[in-house]
Amino acid sequence: MRDLEIRGAGDLLGAEQSGHVAALGFELYVELLAEAVAELSGERRVAARPVRVDARVDAYVPNAYIDSEALRIDLHRRLALVETDDELRELEAATIDRFGPLPGPVENLFGIQEARIKLSRLGADYLVFRQGKATVGPLVLGSGELRELRRKVDTAVYTTARKEVSLREEDLPGAIRLVDAILETRQAA
Repeated sequence: MRDLEIRGAGDLLGAEQSGHVAALGFELYVELLAEAVAELSGERRVAARPVRVDARVDAYVPNAYIDSEALRIDLHRRLALVETDDELRELEAATIDRFGPLPGPVENLFGIQEARIKLSRLGADYLVFRQGKATVGPLVLGSGELRELRRKVDTAVYTTARKEVSLREEDLPGAIRLVDAILETRQAA
């Protein structure tokens, strides 16, 4: 990722080296690339809903974990393309099998992608996790859904004006558990 930010990704199919991945963001770049490849091969591709996870955590692949820059970039790419929980678990198992137990920053990368998948299924646009507080939104919860959510997570706060559910949490897995509770609430209703 650092190399991509410094030098850019370049023209993957040509000789130019003047990419703008740093300006776009790696996930968006991979999505745009997948759309272009699908278009060139005549396939129809449904555009995914943009889902944002803003988590103030270290999320990267350390050199000490994967020393090859190309393999680190490939892991980022493969992670950005994962669309289901099963695909995510398969990639996680394959990564552990090949490189060993995940260090904290890599666990966070997988956690962020897990949150994106779940938020997309939920129909929410974002998860913000900062300073011990997780916020998911926008969501419209009915009174039955709100009761069910409070039964599962009694300290969750729903703000009607902002259409957000917030919860004090210490770590990213706790923030993801909030998303899980909202999903379970929706499925129960």
